[in-house]
Amino acid sequence: MNLVEFPFGPISNTRVKTMEVEHETFDRTLKRPVARKMLITGSDAFGLPRPIDDQVLVGMKLLTHEAGYQSRRVDFSRYYLCKSIGWPPDGRAYRRLEESFDRIAGTTLKFKNAWWDKGEQEWKSKTFHLIEEVNLCSRDRLDRARAASGSAEQRLCSFVWTEVIWKSFQDGFIKTLNMELFRKIGQGRRREVPLRLFRILDKRFHHNPVAKFDLRRLAVGTLGLCPTYSPSQMARVLDRAAKWLCDCEYLQEMWYGTEKGTAMIFFRKRIEPRLPKQSRESAVTIESTNDQFKSWLASQQEDELFAGETRALESGFGSDFERRIVQEERSKGTPLLQSRRIRQEYVRRFLDIKAGAPAN
Repeated sequence: MNLVEFPFGPISNTRVKTMEVEHETFDRTLKRPVARKMLITGSDAFGLPRPIDDQVLVGMKLLTHEAGYQSRRVDFSRYYLCKSIGWPPDGRAYRRLEESFDRIAGTTLKFKNAWWDKGEQEWKSKTFHLIEEVNLCSRDRLDRARAASGSAEQRLCSFVWTEVIWKSFQDGFIKTLNMELFRKIGQGRRREVPLRLFRILDKRFHHNPVAKFDLRRLAVGTLGLCPTYSPSQMARVLDRAAKWLCDCEYLQEMWYGTEKGTAMIFFRKRIEPRLPKQSRESAVTIESTNDQFKSWLASQQEDELFAGETRALESGFGSDFERRIVQEERSKGTPLLQSRRIRQEYVRRFLDIKAGAPAN
């Protein structure tokens, strides 16, 4: 669960071998803000982890779960691991798997006041690797084993978790994923951000169907987007990822807002209604927030929206993040009705406040 909060390497390929992420949060015990940092360092030979390694890690945890958490050493077959995470079990996938294990084994993680020890119920500083050892059998050994046993699938590969990770597992600080949905999300053309977003949302949705995040912290500090991305670029990536999770029927909707001048992003989980038989006749169909917004937008005129947006900018309305996105869109000449939702919602909130009506 600790590994979900921080990015396991950057989203984009880079030659840099070290990545540092810092989260500032309020410690309820200390009653003051604290900084939690993670430093991730790749080996000289293999570099930092790549987004594809997230999928392999999920598969490794699945294998450990299926083995009943009996041992730090987990035996497996490459065929089964590839099938588990939605990869075709072919030569190309096996090469990707070997390269991924190389990066995972060669990566050092340093958590400074950021590793939650569930067993002892406290934040700790830890420096460690994820696995101590990995053994991927050769093709010759596999062929000999198949010939001797007459079985095509052979569990001749293995990896060994380090003590730090194993303790976290033993303490129960791990959550199983819906692997069918995970594989479905992983079939997308740009799957890296949606998969990471799915994992952090799966953790957040455990207690509440609505999750909110500081937008920049989510984009850079959890998903691993480039910190030099403009607000418009971050919003574009998040819009695309959220749309794919909606298409996969995991999310109901996503929207932007502000809290104390900070740009926020909100997600609502898709929940199928469960109505008892005796209550069906009295059930009330409620139009979703997303449908209400679309209805409102369809009733607007471009020139009126643009005039309202101009007044909003002149008055300093909204967060710096929102205003930067709006200015970028305006400089490109993008019509408001064809713009992204964060800009449209910015104008709507301003117009609703001026009209004295609460925004949905």
